[in-house]
Amino acid sequence: MTEERVWYLLSVQLSGEATPEELEELNTLLQQQPGLGLRADIMRNIWKSKQAREAVPASASRYDKHLQRLSNHLAQPALQFDAEAVDAEPEMETVPQRSRLRWLWLAAGIAASVLVVFLVFAPGGKTGGKPVASNTISTRPGSKSKVELPDGTQVWLNADSKLTYAHNFLGNTREVTLTGEAYFDVAHVNSPETGQRIPFIIHTSSVDIKVLGTAFNVRSYPGEKTIETALIRGSVEVTLHNNPDKKIVLKPDEKLIVKNDNATIVSNTPADSPGAADNVPMMTLSKIHPWKEDTTTHYETMWVKNKLAFENETFDRMLPELERWYNVSIVLKNESLKGLHFTGVFENKSLAEVMEALSLARGFHYEIKGAEVIIW
Repeated sequence: MTEERVWYLLSVQLSGEATPEELEELNTLLQQQPGLGLRADIMRNIWKSKQAREAVPASASRYDKHLQRLSNHLAQPALQFDAEAVDAEPEMETVPQRSRLRWLWLAAGIAASVLVVFLVFAPGGKTGGKPVASNTISTRPGSKSKVELPDGTQVWLNADSKLTYAHNFLGNTREVTLTGEAYFDVAHVNSPETGQRIPFIIHTSSVDIKVLGTAFNVRSYPGEKTIETALIRGSVEVTLHNNPDKKIVLKPDEKLIVKNDNATIVSNTPADSPGAADNVPMMTLSKIHPWKEDTTTHYETMWVKNKLAFENETFDRMLPELERWYNVSIVLKNESLKGLHFTGVFENKSLAEVMEALSLARGFHYEIKGAEVIIW
């Protein structure tokens, strides 16, 4: 409650609507909460940047629209901007005008929860060498975020994930690049020239996923041996980078698991053992199952509802997810535990509660030391 009060008082201060009593209260709270001082300074700098941008209406409008599309849920205080002037096509959406106070409230919510980096320049491709602006939205370990793209597509980002899309996102195709895990609810958008639906394409390290309008989950963490695509409704077409001629079309309640040849972390499992990365199948197609207590929710997407869920999952694969979920480092000293399988759902449980439940189920020992968990 104290933190929310600080953001409110800061917003009325910057908008020039604060009373002398409110200004005095703000100074007192910032003295009592030194950790909020840096974040307050960030907000003041953002406000000054906003004021400067208002001298260029088109740039300010795009800036406001991007901020208004962001909605965040869990808190890790970070906000970073890398912005420069760049030519870009105007967005094809209209956004209602907001008061300055409302804008600052939204920006404060962003600063409190998710790392946002936008207008990052990449080498020109189709633009003939001209710099292309892109927006990158990142979540930290231990946090999640929901964003709305310019076309109305809803995206939920899981912990330690990154989504990048071009500043001129609405063109002949809608393309994004994903690192980590995300749940997409893709909006139907028709081309004004042809009347045909504009494809939505997700690029990962090993596969591309093309959709026209659907809901699905993609898991593509750099350190994991596989990339997963689980389709909830609609239809998606998956193309493998190392075999572009082969396209796999998924139906609802199907999951495609593809070997991640670009994995950056190699398992400690010996190369000649049954669990070695080389023995991971190139591609597996299977069915996904709803949670027995809620038939409308699948295990693959329960994280969207802030539920940590495992369905017959190996301990080796669970550990990185626990690390991301609770922002900790886990040391496994007993290699024989890697092959254990678990099924369970944890809602609003602490790390200690989850570890205690897992240890009772399988009889291993653990110790939590700050941000490190040791298992033996």
